[in-house]
Amino acid sequence: MTELLEPAAVAAEPAASSFCAFARDEESRRAIEQVVGELPFGRTMVTGGGIRAAIEYLGAHRSPKVLMVDLSGSELPLTDIDELADVCEPGVTVVAFGDQNDVGLFRELVARGVGDYLVKPLSPGLVHESLLRALQGSGPGRQMSRLGRLVGVLGARGGVGATMIACGAAHAIAENRRRRVCLVDLDLQMGTVALTFDLDPSHGLREALETPERIDSLFVDRAAVKHSELLYILAAEEGLDEDCLPCPEALEPLLEELRTRFHFVVLDLPRPGSPLFLPCLARLDELILVADPSLAAMRDGLRILQTLARIGGACHPTVVLNRIGASRTGELDPKEFENGIGRKIDLRIPFDAKTVAAAVNGGQLSFAERGPVGQAIRELARIAARGGASEPRSLVRRLLALWR
Repeated sequence: MTELLEPAAVAAEPAASSFCAFARDEESRRAIEQVVGELPFGRTMVTGGGIRAAIEYLGAHRSPKVLMVDLSGSELPLTDIDELADVCEPGVTVVAFGDQNDVGLFRELVARGVGDYLVKPLSPGLVHESLLRALQGSGPGRQMSRLGRLVGVLGARGGVGATMIACGAAHAIAENRRRRVCLVDLDLQMGTVALTFDLDPSHGLREALETPERIDSLFVDRAAVKHSELLYILAAEEGLDEDCLPCPEALEPLLEELRTRFHFVVLDLPRPGSPLFLPCLARLDELILVADPSLAAMRDGLRILQTLARIGGACHPTVVLNRIGASRTGELDPKEFENGIGRKIDLRIPFDAKTVAAAVNGGQLSFAERGPVGQAIRELARIAARGGASEPRSLVRRLLALWR
């Protein structure tokens, strides 16, 4: 049954809806409300307000599967649609409507992924036809948001702190940037992501990687462990006497499902030699390569970068030198490390045993929130999110977008 909510009530609405509509006028609200009750939506919400109200609401709430937004009164509709895409979860289908009968605007909206554009006044028949196409996935446009960004964190060798950085970056993207994140630990037997968050692992990840036909729209709900409203964990802790045989062919459906549900999918990558290592490396949007200032890490970091180039990986590698100062003697000078790997270090993180060890051993992520390590983690979250959800646009950027 459709809920007709006033704008003041929307802010307090905690549950996700399968359909939401924001309409500035009562006539449009009535037409939409009449139609949604006839279609197989689950929970629905129709409320007042235009696209700015939709942006504000979706910045703090779960996105619906189908969203209708009113562009009436928007001075920069294309820029507003871009901002809407930033706050929508991947996989949302958007139907826009407004008072401009402009073919050029329609084409620009469809090019940005809007499923359809309707001109006011809305008729129930036209709304029904458009929403039915949206439900069936056969509209002229694409889903509103691109797939979630795939970020991999890889240690040049064991013990350099890659898992700590993966956990901290995922936590920072979720809590500071307010984006939905799924953190996946691809070491099925010795991974420590669940341990870091003090969570119980599940067997769902192993089942998905060994039997890809079991991956469906309910997989995340069954297998992922919820750490917060915005951060979910997929991790396993299989027995050391068991043969875990992940199937590389399972990666595509697994990552596709996750990227339609989350803004960011952060992978704590397995070691080279795993059947999942090269397939993951080839699919990444961003690689965070973590090393410590040791000769072994320099050598293996170089080998990983060379492998990335050989397989034609399109991701951007970010090199992090971690645990600087952990050993008073024997550490490589950062300049020497850079000469060894043939490129600059992007970020240096000092060793902070007291803060990090105490937080990790206590199942807390406080190391990602304060001190020099926390500052570095926040910078990594910003780097990992490049090309993803944008920062709020200035007036100049809005005008440039309109001009384009």
